[in-house]
Amino acid sequence: MELGVCLEMFFGDRPFLERIPAAAEAGCRFGEMWFTDMTVWDGGMREDDPKDPGEVSAAAEKAGLTITSAVIGAPDGSIGGGLTNPANRGQWLGRAEKTFRFCRDAGIGSAIVCTGNRVEGESFSETRRHVMEGLKATVEKADGFGIDLLMEPLNDRKDHPDYFLVDSDAGAEMCREIGSPRLKLIHDCYHMQIMEGDLCGHIRRNLDVIGHLHAGGHPGRHELWLGETDYRFLWKEIERAGYDGVCALEYTPTLEPAESIRRTISYLESGNGR
Repeated sequence: MELGVCLEMFFGDRPFLERIPAAAEAGCRFGEMWFTDMTVWDGGMREDDPKDPGEVSAAAEKAGLTITSAVIGAPDGSIGGGLTNPANRGQWLGRAEKTFRFCRDAGIGSAIVCTGNRVEGESFSETRRHVMEGLKATVEKADGFGIDLLMEPLNDRKDHPDYFLVDSDAGAEMCREIGSPRLKLIHDCYHMQIMEGDLCGHIRRNLDVIGHLHAGGHPGRHELWLGETDYRFLWKEIERAGYDGVCALEYTPTLEPAESIRRTISYLESGNGR
């Protein structure tokens, strides 16, 4: 299993392009980004920050770092419209196409799908039907660009109130129902520890559709050793199950970012993260 890092949560005091070599110098060979046209700062403020795909590709190649994914829209649907409300389908597909074009031109292989929030007054099954219809259309559009999709369940108890997809098994079943090799699941260990626990069990039974992992300590969403999850054990169990993809660090560092990455590598390799 390879270690990656979310470039939006690390090295936030630097311009985006400077975060890429910083992550590589700290020991990561993989990174991922959120939105292609804005930067997320502390407190959730968003500022326009259009990125040039050629510049991103060149910076990644020079640093020896592969950028695995970009995010289509905000978890709650405030950016991109989301999949839960069919009235926003056109907005969602338009933003998806824009993201796919960026990913293709920047050499990024995947785009992350957040479903959006529940629709007031709708049943789970009704909203699920809308999400599935939108997913099918998104998969078709992604296939035309040669881009894979990674759908992400999140927690609605702390970070994303009213988010629709909060269950990894439900997300895995949706991926199987779509039945396209273009669509896989992200299992975010931080979010799913909050929602369901039994991380090893869920990952093992859904490994056929898991395409990516995220990690962060809970509670607090900080370093992996600052929480109730023994990531040293979990890391070995995931590898033993046969997963050989990327697990990206998606947390707010309490240490200087490069030091946080280095200590995380040490923690996972030798069990000493303090």
